[in-house]
Amino acid sequence: MAEKVLVSASMGVMNSLLGKLATLMGGKYAKLKDVQKQAAFLHEELSSMGALLEDLADMEGLDNQTKQWRNKVREMSYDIEDCLDDFMRRVGGSNNGKGLLRRLKKLRARHQLANQIQELKTRVQEASARRVRYKLDDCKSRPGNVAVDPRITALYMESSRLVGINGPKEEVINLLTKQVDDVPVQELRVVSIVGFGGLGKTTLANEVYGKLGESFACKAFVSVSQRPDMMVLLKSLVTQILGPGVDTCELNGLIDILRKYLQDKRYLVVVDDLWDASTWEIIKCAFPEGCYGSKVLTTTRIERVAGTCCKFQQEFVYRMKPLDDHNSRQLFCSRVFGLENTCPHPFEEPSDKILQKCGGLPLAIISIASLLASQSNRSVSLWNSVLNSLRSDLRSNPTLEGMRHILNLSYTHLPHHLKTCLLYIGMYPEDHDIEKNHLVMQWVAEGFVCGIDGRDALEIAGSYFNELVNRSMIIQLVEHRAWNMERVYHKVHDMVLDLIVSKSAEENFLGAVENIETISTRQHCKARRLSLQLDEAELVKIAPCMRLPHVRSLFIFGFPRRSIELLELKFLRVLFVCKVDGLDLTSIGRLFQLRYLNVKSYHRSSMQLPRQICGLHHLETLVIDGQLSHLPHDIVHLPALSYLKVSVCIAYPDGISKMKSLHTLDCFDPSKQSVDNLRALGELLNLSKLDMCITDHSFPTKETHKDALFYSIEKLLNGNLRHLTIFAVDHTLTGYYEEWNSLCLSDCRLEQLHLQFPFPRFPMWVGQLSTLINLEIHVEELCMDDIAVLAGLPALAHLVLWACYVPDEGIVFSSSVAFRALDYFESRRANLAFHFQAGAVPKIETLRFQLGVHEVKTCGIRLAGIEHLTNLKRVAIGLGYSGNRSEESVVPMIEAAIKSFFDEHHPGRPAIHITSYLYDD
Repeated sequence: MAEKVLVSASMGVMNSLLGKLATLMGGKYAKLKDVQKQAAFLHEELSSMGALLEDLADMEGLDNQTKQWRNKVREMSYDIEDCLDDFMRRVGGSNNGKGLLRRLKKLRARHQLANQIQELKTRVQEASARRVRYKLDDCKSRPGNVAVDPRITALYMESSRLVGINGPKEEVINLLTKQVDDVPVQELRVVSIVGFGGLGKTTLANEVYGKLGESFACKAFVSVSQRPDMMVLLKSLVTQILGPGVDTCELNGLIDILRKYLQDKRYLVVVDDLWDASTWEIIKCAFPEGCYGSKVLTTTRIERVAGTCCKFQQEFVYRMKPLDDHNSRQLFCSRVFGLENTCPHPFEEPSDKILQKCGGLPLAIISIASLLASQSNRSVSLWNSVLNSLRSDLRSNPTLEGMRHILNLSYTHLPHHLKTCLLYIGMYPEDHDIEKNHLVMQWVAEGFVCGIDGRDALEIAGSYFNELVNRSMIIQLVEHRAWNMERVYHKVHDMVLDLIVSKSAEENFLGAVENIETISTRQHCKARRLSLQLDEAELVKIAPCMRLPHVRSLFIFGFPRRSIELLELKFLRVLFVCKVDGLDLTSIGRLFQLRYLNVKSYHRSSMQLPRQICGLHHLETLVIDGQLSHLPHDIVHLPALSYLKVSVCIAYPDGISKMKSLHTLDCFDPSKQSVDNLRALGELLNLSKLDMCITDHSFPTKETHKDALFYSIEKLLNGNLRHLTIFAVDHTLTGYYEEWNSLCLSDCRLEQLHLQFPFPRFPMWVGQLSTLINLEIHVEELCMDDIAVLAGLPALAHLVLWACYVPDEGIVFSSSVAFRALDYFESRRANLAFHFQAGAVPKIETLRFQLGVHEVKTCGIRLAGIEHLTNLKRVAIGLGYSGNRSEESVVPMIEAAIKSFFDEHHPGRPAIHITSYLYDD
């Protein structure tokens, strides 16, 4: 990236610090001549050091002396910035104090700063002297030991030893050879295998190559690597296809030779381990696009590269999946015991835990199994010891060298800004679900991401997150549930988390404390980011003696204390407390650098916020998942607050129209607000996301409140609002059908609308939402014309429909009014009939609906035209049954019948997920 971020793992806070020193040298502080003189010296010295840090960040294999200097300079940058932040706060605070007292306070602050800067100046001078003495400007990275690429062994693995390969092999061969939609199979076809390092992409590609290669006269298998030598790579292609003897020294010459030779040939080429789309753009020039049935198979870890190879035809991208439990166990046991899927009873428990840690990653399973198999003394205690020490072994044990090599490749290929963002995930414990929105807000709060060229910092941070998903460093998962919408969530593989923790320790970037013993080992390291992942008993022991004035991010999982007051969190930017049983937060008013606060309680227990909070000038995110008795009366004056989510059933102080920086307002309860605040809601013109929950049953009777609410809804819909969710207890908004239909939407650009209460009929104003992408709506009675209105929404891609009464023929998706963009459809009402006409929903990929055992037994599966859904990939079904034992007993049979129905009626055989559940009679 071209922009310089304020904070990074490689540079510390050097860029942020240089900016603050420049501010201190500016006109605002012109009267502080002595301070400005010292600041100018620091700025000049640190600018030079920052440039060297930037150079060192691109070098690998630095010697220990250089690493030590780099680490000390980074830590020094944090200390200097803390000093400046404290000074600027004390000198630049409010002017509501008495004049003499104010001047004395400034003089005291200046005197303290002068002493501190003198100490820091000495440290800077010492660092500069060491730089000259060690000749660090002449530093070059050391050539490390060249590791054997673990992909080499994959090329020579005997097929008989491979586990779980047959299914994926047949799927990839099918993509290469079978006709897909209207794409002629005789044209050059490119298929790309994409997935995280260690999943077995090379092994799979080699198996496909071996199976199909016999029918191709011209074939080649080349590996690319991160920094490919294109001449060597293309010469390898030429040698494998034409044989030795071709002599040319130019890249274009090699491409021309290959194109000319292959012009009228049928060929098969595997291009393994692509890292960059630009590399593919060069390689593909060697492949003429004739009509002879030629095939090219590529492998990559990066989703974007896979799409580029296949010209963004997603049907030709094969996404590698981890091994399932059965195949993982079979692979593990065959390597350790030499027996397929057989593990002696005493070793079952530790082997289960080891396999859980491996997460279906074949290379991880093989690496750890090889480590265990190499031990001469096989015992349960030894296995448990290996399990507990896997993190440190990943760095030091030669048997795990292949795994370490694969992981390091993925990490070192990341640009610096993504490395920093990835390392921060080490703040989360193993197997913790990662909420994308909150992680990117934490990145921004720490200064890892800045806005640039008019783009918001959160928008850029979101693109960074997506890039880490595309590079398979973060895993996106989908949970299929019976009644609720599918849940999309994110995790990192345990092995990736081990890498993150290892790299973070090397860089002193963060400290993750999982047991009391590691506290003492980290005391000498002033970790600026600390994650306490201890059980309650251990936290009780350490909490009274913890002093953390240097910490910038603090994550606590299971905090036993009722107050954070004792922690001395002076320079804290991010505070995330999870699984707390009530917490007194009245001391947060002193955390003048706080930008992100998120507290999640057990069972929504009570929390206490201070009466005044206006000192938190930098606070951007405030999330309190617990019961609050009140909100601070001055919360409306927080200048930077952009994301606010507190418990429902709470009244906001008057004056919310002043919260101009607010972008997201979640769990807002209109039934608890004053009329003035409901009307003021419409003044929040920067609001892009609004989530309302109406809890008061008497709200429909309050006419003035209702009028004020609809005034604001209309104004926001015609403003910047993009996401609107409204939930009403006991359907308290049902009677407002006319008010909804009277909305005037002249300039509405809404993208997501979730109306979680029933309308008697379909509201016609929804048909005006031309930018709507995601819609959830509940209607008592659905007519055929309503489906036509929905089909007329040009951008609608995600539709969740709850209809109580539908026409006798069911819900018909007609070819005369096709849904142009719809790729997800869900029906929340059980046992409805659906009819899909040809071409009605050409892009649908996911279908979710409800069935009942009794209705399936009596009426069958009323789903006509399923064969017309040519892009269908997933079907999720909630299967309900009553407490009647006869119904429960036939659930397996009904599930089998449903799967058989799709096997019989849909040629693409989409993945079927069935969740059975007990419903009340």
